[in-house]
Amino acid sequence: MNKLAKFAAVGLGAVVASIVLAQPAFAVNFIRDIGDGTVRYTDDTNQICLQADNTFGTAWVEVAVSRQGGDGSPIVIRDDNVDHPGATCRVLNVPENVTYQGEYRSYWEGRGTPIRGVFLFTT
Repeated sequence: MNKLAKFAAVGLGAVVASIVLAQPAFAVNFIRDIGDGTVRYTDDTNQICLQADNTFGTAWVEVAVSRQGGDGSPIVIRDDNVDHPGATCRVLNVPENVTYQGEYRSYWEGRGTPIRGVFLFTT
C-alpha cells in the first residue's frame, strides 16, 4: 500500500472513531446539597427549586444564577423554613446548552454563620 493510501486510511479511521465515541448532549437534571438545604434543577422544564432544611431554628438558602463568566444580571432565588415551608421554584428562561453558575449561601441559626459555595450546570 502506498503512503497516500495509508495516510487516508488512518485519517478515515480517526474520523469514524471520533463519531462513534462522541458523547451525545444529555439533559442535565440534578439535586445537590447546598449546606442547609437543597437545589434541584429539571432540564426538561428549565425549573430550578430551592428548599431550606426543615430543622430546629431558622434556616434559609439563596442561589444567584448567572451565565458562567458573569454576563448579565443574576437571577436570585431564596427559600426559608419559616415563611415558606415547601420549595421555592422558578423557571429559567435561558438558552439551551449554555453553562451557568450558581453562587449559593445557606444559613442555619444553630451554627450562626452562612455557608457559601459555587456550582456549575448546563441547560
